[in-house]
Amino acid sequence: MKSEKKTFRQRLADKKIRRQLTKSGPRRSEFLRLLLNMLNRYVTVLFIALILYILLLFIMVHYESAAPGANILTIGDAVWYSLTTFTTVGYGDLAPITTVGRLIGSVFLIVSIGLLGFFVGFMVEFIARIRPIIALSLNAGRPWYIFTGVSPYATIFAENLKNVRSDAFIIYADTLKEDKTSKDVHVSWSVKELLDRRGSMYDAHIICMKENEMENFLDSVSLADTAVPIICLASFCPAHHPMNINFFSLTDCSARVFWQQFPIKKEKETIVLIGFGNAGTVMLDRALELNVISKDQRIVYHVFGDGREYCRNRKLLSEMVSVNTEAAQGDSVIFHGTDWNEDEELLCHADRIILCSDSEWDNILILHTIQKFFAIRGELYIYNSNVHGVATSFGQAREMLTPAFVLHNRLSDMALCRHEFFRFGSGFELPLWEDLGSLTKDMNFVAVDHISTKVRIALGNEAPSVPFDELPADVLRKAAAVFNEAAEDRKENFRELEHERMLRCYRLHNYHCSDVHSDDLRTTPLLKPYSELSEKERKLSDIGWALLDELAAHKEAREHHG
Repeated sequence: MKSEKKTFRQRLADKKIRRQLTKSGPRRSEFLRLLLNMLNRYVTVLFIALILYILLLFIMVHYESAAPGANILTIGDAVWYSLTTFTTVGYGDLAPITTVGRLIGSVFLIVSIGLLGFFVGFMVEFIARIRPIIALSLNAGRPWYIFTGVSPYATIFAENLKNVRSDAFIIYADTLKEDKTSKDVHVSWSVKELLDRRGSMYDAHIICMKENEMENFLDSVSLADTAVPIICLASFCPAHHPMNINFFSLTDCSARVFWQQFPIKKEKETIVLIGFGNAGTVMLDRALELNVISKDQRIVYHVFGDGREYCRNRKLLSEMVSVNTEAAQGDSVIFHGTDWNEDEELLCHADRIILCSDSEWDNILILHTIQKFFAIRGELYIYNSNVHGVATSFGQAREMLTPAFVLHNRLSDMALCRHEFFRFGSGFELPLWEDLGSLTKDMNFVAVDHISTKVRIALGNEAPSVPFDELPADVLRKAAAVFNEAAEDRKENFRELEHERMLRCYRLHNYHCSDVHSDDLRTTPLLKPYSELSEKERKLSDIGWALLDELAAHKEAREHHG
């Protein structure tokens, strides 16, 4: 296969990356450079003070040497007297006796206080400025995690990161005031200045994790040309963005993990979602994409919240589930325009109730009301709260802001692996991973998340309820063997379920059937009933099951080398 010819711009980008990778190490003259910069700020003041000092010394010697009984006769005597005065030692061996000499001595006494403060302030400032430079130089060989600012999210992730990777060197850029309680380095330099001081982008990382997600987005885009891996905490992701930016959403990650930790275990289940803001919307999206377990399933999602915007954006929702009417077969989504506490029978008989308002306080108030007035039969879950015992909490920042979820290297590796399998199976007609839009990449991520569901489909109640990355290698091998050794009719059932899961992803994003796959046009040739697929297209669904063995191999290799 011929390699694609690179454009002039791509070649320039490659040269820039190679140049950055081959840069020398951190600059060793940084100490002297800072000292000279600071001295330049004071050089005029120091020069004038020195001239006046010498002039006063000569005047003192002129008048003192002419007076009978004087002991300050030379410049050396005057210098010694001034030094003992400036330092407030005052040995008393030399002292002026003339009026002019005593006036100059008084000037020395008064100036000595300010001069001492000047030098103390200078040294304090110098030490404060040189300390981070020394720290950066001493830790040049460690992996740098450069945060674009200080925030509660950044602090939580930094602590979780150090628990996993003890050699991580945490730096907060653009920080005016140093946090003296923190062991991490706070500097006023920008991220690009820090990377320039490091001298190499190898094993450097940029973390955009301020509280304002728009600021994170703008920071990540402005820093994309550094070619350093960037983690951006933002709930939105552009259709096309530089490959070195990895967008991370707390709500999306919480929803993904929730349906893997607390999976659907029955073919018929009634689920109530209370609160339908950003978190509730993502919870329902991920539920529809991941909860595909059987051809006979009948899961009903009751949503208390305004679902009009949700339905207006998802034009094909009614093609995948029954909307606002409970179906006799298949899944249903029913949006309730009434208050959540009006339908007592639904609350009391639901299999699970998920409190997923964006506001933690609202969720706690609803939980309190449910406890006080309703007899609940099913499980209670509460989003973004540390309530324990009464309901199962999920989605807390401290639980989500970990290297496993934020960096999600394993998720990215497996998603890339799945796409390469598909490219091979389609005769390399699909674009390269780096040329994919965000939607197609996200669909690959959902397919990897569905590994936990596949294990449950294959092993039933023997499957552990954990995220896909925490599944043991032997469990993955066992589930993969169930598919590989299954009779052909059962394999067809597995393939049809995988195809249905894939259709849901496409329909949620308004894709239409076409001979050409295009994220921009929202078209794909796979959006057709399973019965209309060719044998080759049907067997592409086997890739989803092949990922189980692939993930097991990754885990075994890591354990072997670890």
